[in-house]
Amino acid sequence: MDALSLAVNTGFQALVLGMIYAALALGYNMVYRASKAINLAEPELVVFAAYIAFIAFSWYGLPVPVSFLASLAAGFLIGVVLERLLARPLRGRPVVALMAATLGAYYVLRGVSMVASRGFEMGSLGIPEVYQAVGPLRVSLSDVVAAGLSSATILAVIMLHRFTRLGVAMRAVSEDPFGATAYGLPVRRLTMLSWGIAGAVSAAAALALAVKAQVGPTLDFYALKALAASLLAGLDSIAGVVVGGLALGFIEQFGSLLLDPYMPGLGSQLAFIAMLIVLLVKPYGIFGTERIERV
Repeated sequence: MDALSLAVNTGFQALVLGMIYAALALGYNMVYRASKAINLAEPELVVFAAYIAFIAFSWYGLPVPVSFLASLAAGFLIGVVLERLLARPLRGRPVVALMAATLGAYYVLRGVSMVASRGFEMGSLGIPEVYQAVGPLRVSLSDVVAAGLSSATILAVIMLHRFTRLGVAMRAVSEDPFGATAYGLPVRRLTMLSWGIAGAVSAAAALALAVKAQVGPTLDFYALKALAASLLAGLDSIAGVVVGGLALGFIEQFGSLLLDPYMPGLGSQLAFIAMLIVLLVKPYGIFGTERIERV
């Protein structure tokens, strides 16, 4: 493969992976906006949602669209349960308490995932590996499906927040819950919906990721790197999270291309290195809103 083809194909893979990271990062973003905490259970929620789709497709023989819908429903339900059992009772407590509780939920979901997947040989979600050459670019069907799912997820979240009454109400609650209560908005119900929709968004992103990669427990590592993208960009900015996810995809792919021949594996760690550098310089992220606390 010549230099031009290598650069073009690496750039395309970076774009696809960046959109997946952006979609994964939106799950963190929605929970943070609703509860000002990072949902540390999301990496295992991503794995669990991928397992649901795979088991529905491979074991029960359901069509791929139906399996996808089952996964989205499971993600929404898990988000609602986490809000009712963890976020609501801990409301008003230090944020670290809720984050610790979601870390506990991570291990609970991991145990459930291990039991649910026992006896199954994990694999793909049934998307055939069909390739098409477009000039120097070589595109697979899985790339197209993954990019379509992740971009549709991103667009749906943006449309929800900007152009629907529900999205406006959720934004109002996230920015000023006491003011939203004074205006008669059902804060608890909207917070619960935010967690549920975040779970569904994470499940949709998990499906895009599972189309691109094999279904298995290592999918949680991609979700952790998406958290790095969220922190790098700023957790309270939807546009920033999308930009951060895309930037992460390009940093990782081109970093692997340039550095892995000399230092194998370093390219996949560049996300965390970039996150640490940015957070040391700007703790709220590049696009995050700096909060001034009075003491």
